[in-house]
Amino acid sequence: MKLIRVAALEKDILFCLDEPVSLALTIREEAPVIHGHKVPVDETEISFTGGEACLPRHMGEHDRAFDRFRLFLDGAPLPGVSYVTDIEHTAWNYPYPALSTIKSLNCRIELGAPLGCDQQGRPDINLPAFISLRSQPGTRPYRFEGATYYIFEDAVRAMEAMIKGYKTSTVVVLNSPLRFGSKGEKDMLDTCLHPLFEKDAPYAFISAFNMTTPEGQKVFAAFLSFLAENYARPDMATGRITGAIISNEINLQTNWGNMGQVTPEYYMDEYAQALRLAWIAAARHYAHFRVYISLANNWNVDHTEPLRYYRGKELIDLLCDHCRREGDFPWHVAFHPYPESFDHPDFWNDRSATFDLATQRITYRNMEVLEAYLAQPRCLYRGQPRRILFSEQGFNSGSGPLSAFMQKQAAAGYVLSFMKARNMPTVDMMTHHSTIDNPHEFGLSLGGYRYDATQPYNRGEPKPIADMVRAMDTPFEAPAVAFARSVIGDELFDYLLTPPAVEAAPENHSNEFGVVPDSHKD
Repeated sequence: MKLIRVAALEKDILFCLDEPVSLALTIREEAPVIHGHKVPVDETEISFTGGEACLPRHMGEHDRAFDRFRLFLDGAPLPGVSYVTDIEHTAWNYPYPALSTIKSLNCRIELGAPLGCDQQGRPDINLPAFISLRSQPGTRPYRFEGATYYIFEDAVRAMEAMIKGYKTSTVVVLNSPLRFGSKGEKDMLDTCLHPLFEKDAPYAFISAFNMTTPEGQKVFAAFLSFLAENYARPDMATGRITGAIISNEINLQTNWGNMGQVTPEYYMDEYAQALRLAWIAAARHYAHFRVYISLANNWNVDHTEPLRYYRGKELIDLLCDHCRREGDFPWHVAFHPYPESFDHPDFWNDRSATFDLATQRITYRNMEVLEAYLAQPRCLYRGQPRRILFSEQGFNSGSGPLSAFMQKQAAAGYVLSFMKARNMPTVDMMTHHSTIDNPHEFGLSLGGYRYDATQPYNRGEPKPIADMVRAMDTPFEAPAVAFARSVIGDELFDYLLTPPAVEAAPENHSNEFGVVPDSHKD
């Protein structure tokens, strides 16, 4: 006998066993703190009839949908799920927005629309830039779980400027103490930053979210609840938010979601809770709000610092294991298939990106591997594959003597990669990064436009890739494809556009290059 389902109804939390038994069980309820001190909420006896029992959903202002539950029979714990698996009562249940193109840029619509990127936005937003724990000028109150938080109006205006005009947006939710507009308030940072965050390390740009205390969890959930309640409303023609990517490239956690030196299992215990908490907080308002794990292109490469850098495949597996153990929920995947060398745009020559599930990297070259991996039965959500966003990836055009040549390669690469992503049924977004060269982005020139500080939005002269972005999914696509073929070559272009079926590679499996990847050598 085990608990197989926990549903949040309008007034009750429904518990369902896998057997139609009628008996009394003890239920222990606690705040779902991870790697911290347990915080009991309640312990009571509930009577099951036909394998089902209910508790009132609310305790004052507290929604029990956020809690962790354990059932006991004569003092012995029952196996099964521990969290809410279904949110059956929500404010809104309209279908997830259908869009006419997967094409996207991370910019204001004034910049995106001329290139045909006017359907969906993908802005970055930062928790310590949005919320304060105390009232002050320039804030508005937001009540959540018995506490009042204070939302900074300037952060709201900046976000609204980024999502204005788009039919829908998926936001990247970050936790940076110094960047992305952080207000730097000590009490807020003490609450939301992870206790293992290496705050003095120059490479730790973003902290993991703090899942080790009820206060850290609550302010994070308040942020997601605020976003969904205010920006997922069905009466919004534009400027709607229907999804959130939680943190950034967590397989590179030491930089983009720092938790110090921990095992991937330790990291994912907390990250899975953040992902689940985001879904619960938002889906209470909009039933189809989507949450995404964020991964860089390292799929299966062992790093010399395995407590800092992880393999994306391993993190997906750990997340699937967590869901089987604790209760599944609808998470999805935001992936960044940059070329294997960030310096070079010619992904079609990548050697570590092969068409098998054990590939070292998933880049533009073998994007289809991600979809094939998520189609495995163990990764499905109730028989359906997880959705995919290619939410950040681009092509470096350089600044040296080969820059003009690299710009042609980048333009051709965009056309081929866009066509490959468009052919994948589970892909909802293809965001080119970036719109404008960023002079502070590690020496890379990833923009569709050059940086010019004298121009509005710093948008300088367009590069060839801007024309390719504009052409795709329009009547002008054919000349763009012809250009890309001339750069890449017809044979290689066709091979990668309709690549071989993805295989499960055994040890010492040689790939289509006729070589054995380093990760499979002795």
